[in-house]
Amino acid sequence: MANRIELPNNWVCTGTELKPKSGASSSNTWVLDGKDIKPKSGASSSNTWVWDSKELKPKSSASSSNTWVVDGNKVKPKSGASSSNTYDATNAAILVIAGQLVLRLW
Repeated sequence: MANRIELPNNWVCTGTELKPKSGASSSNTWVLDGKDIKPKSGASSSNTWVWDSKELKPKSSASSSNTWVVDGNKVKPKSGASSSNTYDATNAAILVIAGQLVLRLW
């Protein structure tokens, strides 16, 4: 599997917060609050993702096409998974997975 999920050097993840190392603000910091992954400020149901220990999906309008499944060290779309869109997430925190795949922060 060639696709890997890794935290870039210019980002930091504490396990409950994901933010740029430089220039972090409440608008570009993401938090894991219980099951919700959301911006530190300005969170709404449309920009909040839900993590239930198996799936990462939007809080509103979730479907099989915009839901990601974590299966061991693999992360893949719930619908339409292939080798090109399946990722190795060994040791990656759920915030890092969300940052790369659904938030497209890097």
